[in-house]
Amino acid sequence: MSRASTRAAQAALISGLVLTVASFGGTNGVSLAAVETLFFVVAAWIALQPSVRPGILRPRHFAVPSLLVAVALLQLCPLPAGLTRALRGAGASGDSHWGILSIVPYQTRSELLILLACSIAFILAVLSASERRRKLFLVRSIAVLGASEACYGLIQYLTHWQMILWYPKRYDLEEATGTYVNRNHFAGLLEMILPFAVCLALYEGEKVWSTRRRRDRRRLGSNWSNVVLWLAVAVVLAAALVFSRSRMGMLAAAASLVVVVGLIALARRLAPTAVAIVFLILSFSFAAWIGVRPAFTRFETVRQEFSGPESRLSIWPGAAALIRAHPFLGTGLGTFPVAYTPFQTTFLTEFVNHAHNDYLETASDLGIPAAAVLFLSIGVVAASALRRFLVTASRFERYVSLACVGSIAAILLHSLADFNLHIPANALMLATILGIAVAPVSGATAEVAA
Repeated sequence: MSRASTRAAQAALISGLVLTVASFGGTNGVSLAAVETLFFVVAAWIALQPSVRPGILRPRHFAVPSLLVAVALLQLCPLPAGLTRALRGAGASGDSHWGILSIVPYQTRSELLILLACSIAFILAVLSASERRRKLFLVRSIAVLGASEACYGLIQYLTHWQMILWYPKRYDLEEATGTYVNRNHFAGLLEMILPFAVCLALYEGEKVWSTRRRRDRRRLGSNWSNVVLWLAVAVVLAAALVFSRSRMGMLAAAASLVVVVGLIALARRLAPTAVAIVFLILSFSFAAWIGVRPAFTRFETVRQEFSGPESRLSIWPGAAALIRAHPFLGTGLGTFPVAYTPFQTTFLTEFVNHAHNDYLETASDLGIPAAAVLFLSIGVVAASALRRFLVTASRFERYVSLACVGSIAAILLHSLADFNLHIPANALMLATILGIAVAPVSGATAEVAA
């Protein structure tokens, strides 16, 4: 691809991420439509450009997105009524001769646009991360976006400001939510970004160690400043995540940090290990100074909320029954709230709009095969990033790959008890991280001593 294409890809991707995060996590329809339009226009423009740098985009980059889009399109295609009943059972929408697999076609069309936007975000991230300089800028932009959200959330918590931008919060709770409506989805965003801030600090810390060994005093001061900067960003992200009071958010972030710090320690890298220990000490100290008691009181009711007759776990048996009824092609992308109703045995006076488990909800929407391909491919990407961390000679690529492993581990764990992947901003962020993780390491990514 031409350099103009990569510049356009990066600008569109960062702009789209910022806008979706700022517009209540992408739940504002107008802002989301603007981002989708931006992505579609930029993708069409890039597709029309002459390819002068082959090898960046490969067929494997399109395989899984194409499969998911194809399944969603099949759910919207009019099919012979007999075939529709065979694939989904009786009751398919349509006349007596034709039927549609999706039980709510309008919702499937809306979710298909989001799926297309996430697929394009993945491709744009691959293009943007094809050069070391642009990958560094993208990673830093993601960290700055997270720091901005974290600072806004801490202001909400510390000042008891119950507002999201110019709108009052739906629930009068003292917690950090940033520009998100729900604390769990705010935590989902931060837990994906936190490993990048930590790994940027580790990367700069190793550069300090290398610079001291070369006795290059001119660069030593600049490198120390970068270590302090990214440590501060990481500490702010960690504090905001704690004061979101999201239990799964805290657990997922802690698990990702265990992965990151553990891999660094196993690699026996002295300087990054020291930076990681300093980060943990500063994070605990900052949180303790603010006061962690209100945040951790939510763990006192975890057994009641997860094992009671009306809890998140009580939704899962009905969701599993829904999957058994439509195992192969699902009920239609985004149709879980309607499809779940006949299987609902709890919250009988309420409308259950999500399964609070991304794995179950995706399987019910798209079918078991498509859901398995999606999550297995995410696992393969994480394993590939882990391998790159272990074998690459480039210091920069090593820490970016480590950050991707930590981010993917965090969101996959959180998805066990929430629906972060059905929040547009978080889905776009994950697609971006996956694109960064699979972007090929070109000659331009060779390690620079600066």
